[in-house]
Amino acid sequence: MTTAALTTQEVRRALVAEEFGAGSQQWSLQAWIDFLMARILVGRVSDVIPKTYMPILRLVCQDPAKADADYAAVLALREPVRLFDSPREKWRKMYGAYIRELEWVFGELRKHFPGAEYQELVIDIMARTIRGWLGAFLPTLEASTRSGAAGLGPHAPGQEPGWIARRTAKAMKRTINGPVGRWLMSHLNPASFMVGPVEMEMQPAGELKMFIPRCWMHTAPCDGHTQDQSCVQACKGACERVFGPDSIAPMIFEPHLPDYSCTVWIKLGGGEFASEAVNAAKHPANKAAA
Repeated sequence: MTTAALTTQEVRRALVAEEFGAGSQQWSLQAWIDFLMARILVGRVSDVIPKTYMPILRLVCQDPAKADADYAAVLALREPVRLFDSPREKWRKMYGAYIRELEWVFGELRKHFPGAEYQELVIDIMARTIRGWLGAFLPTLEASTRSGAAGLGPHAPGQEPGWIARRTAKAMKRTINGPVGRWLMSHLNPASFMVGPVEMEMQPAGELKMFIPRCWMHTAPCDGHTQDQSCVQACKGACERVFGPDSIAPMIFEPHLPDYSCTVWIKLGGGEFASEAVNAAKHPANKAAA
């Protein structure tokens, strides 16, 4: 089996308090939002493991019975979600178990496919799952983003953004970096349930830079290590495919493995990224050469 066992209850409790806060922080408004969002996520996408990834694994492995036994051992690591658990603890148990199980099945599938085929397989399935989860909300999101960010782009790389783009970017930067924006990102951030606290900065030409100091995808399972396959394939790969170059809000992820941090760029309004840092992230070989 290629997964680490959970830490002891005492060590886990200390890790949870250090990472996610203790006392009243376990019952904060953001904790409730994270719990509810995780419940929706797990309820909509968790069955991709037993219904899609596991049947494929049984077909390609030499011993399907052993694969099922190993999967059952991973499922046994789930912690019961109790009625009187805090919303933060319920979130951690649900989300942590999902990431732990996803990391395991990705690791097993990687043993049976060449690199390119493995990536295409797991990323395509997860991207389709995400699209299914978003459902009718995705076209609505794209329409609202297009109408709200029409003045932001698109701009060709290196092209000076227009007056409307510059004014809009400055207004968004003041909002994001101001006290109201910081409070909202700390207490009402809908993305927190996946990645934790986020630092946001508006760049020229409608590019939003998001820095995730310590992604909760790596810490929620309490396994003591980064969730590399879930990070690179299920998050970066799948999200970049759903929100690709032709979408209304293209995304580029740059995980900082083996560190827990990550940088994400979003091009509001569509179009090509103008930032050299973003283009370097899109082409790691060029970045390394530089």
